[in-house]
Amino acid sequence: MSRNGPYERYYAEREASGQRTVLWPWVLLALVVPLLLVRSFVVADEPAGATATHQAAPAPAREAGQGVHRAGTDIEPGTWATDGPGSGAECGYTRTAADGVEVASARLHGAAAARFLDGESVVLTGGCTWTAD
Repeated sequence: MSRNGPYERYYAEREASGQRTVLWPWVLLALVVPLLLVRSFVVADEPAGATATHQAAPAPAREAGQGVHRAGTDIEPGTWATDGPGSGAECGYTRTAADGVEVASARLHGAAAARFLDGESVVLTGGCTWTAD
């Protein structure tokens, strides 16, 4: 290896002029870097916890009551039926397409059936219990 490289000349010139070369940064690096490398390869005795868990989405329900439901996610798409509300009561539904446009709406006083399409938002009101056929 050549003794005339840029670093060798620099240190030779410093030594010739009586200037001291500062070694502490190099000594510090020589001690710290191996410690960091060893630490990165040391495996803890404790098992690693899961960072993420994959859970299957719950199956869409086949029975629904009052509330807002999304066909295909919360409830199954398809034909749904109800026996209707008790005497003197009223229940109903409002279907809204994915783009926010109201598709259908009905107020019920007896037994009825409706078709809820995949992706629609369905608002069920009153005390009726709806079941998928």
